[in-house]
Amino acid sequence: MRSRSARLAATAAAVAMLGTLAAAAPAVAAPGDNVPPRAASEQHAAGYSFKAWYRTKAACDDAGAYYVRHGYSDHYCELFNQGWALMLKD
Repeated sequence: MRSRSARLAATAAAVAMLGTLAAAAPAVAAPGDNVPPRAASEQHAAGYSFKAWYRTKAACDDAGAYYVRHGYSDHYCELFNQGWALMLKD
C-alpha cells in the first residue's frame, strides 16, 4: 500500500508542477529572439512594422486588437519558424 500511495503522490506532484510551468510560460519569445521577420510580404511594404512574437495565433490576434484599440490603424499575424509575428500599421 505504501508504494502505491507514494507513486500516486509523486505523479500528482509531477502533474501539478507541469501545470504550474505551463501557466508561467510567457506568450512572447525571449528578448534575444525578438528580431523582426524579413520584409517579404506586400503588407509589410505597405507600412506595417513588426511588434512582437507570440506562440499562438489567438494570442497574436488578441494583442493586435489591443494595439488597434489604442491607436494603431490595423494589424495582422504571420506565421514564421519562431512563432506568430504581430505586424502593426500606424
